[in-house]
Amino acid sequence: MRTLTMSLLLSMLASQAPAAFDVTEPVRDVVEATARNWDEGTTGQVEEVFSPERLQNRFSKDFAEAFTAASKNPPHDLPEGETTGFPFDYDPIAQGQDGCPFKNIRIEDDGDGQVTALFDNRSCFDGTSAADTVLIFHVVEEAGRAVIDDIYPVVEGESGESIKQALKRQGGL
Repeated sequence: MRTLTMSLLLSMLASQAPAAFDVTEPVRDVVEATARNWDEGTTGQVEEVFSPERLQNRFSKDFAEAFTAASKNPPHDLPEGETTGFPFDYDPIAQGQDGCPFKNIRIEDDGDGQVTALFDNRSCFDGTSAADTVLIFHVVEEAGRAVIDDIYPVVEGESGESIKQALKRQGGL
């Protein structure tokens, strides 16, 4: 009887679905890396948010392909001998060329693969409270892990343009 009970228990455990992946993990990694780049006292050493390693491990294949294609057509002139460059003329996570150290970072799982990142990176401009920067990340599962498939900045309370679609357009995809 013990053998039967143990066999049933083991088969039930083996048939259970694996634990769900954490959809906030890749978003938190990308937002916190960006925040470190904007910290006061940063010595000019920038952490690449869209490094080849992050593109492979934190972003979907489709997003990474769009980023790579757009890198071949950056919005600025490339230095002599270079064939690719950063495909943005601003920081797409900080949502600007100028900003402040990030404060009050919140990462919220909204369900169905949607993760919202909110943070204050504007209040140092005039010393008053500024509206939070808000980004909506679409997270999917690829190869058993959560990866960012797209990013939508929220502009005046409305979801803005898909960053992935902008990259595809810039890259000719």
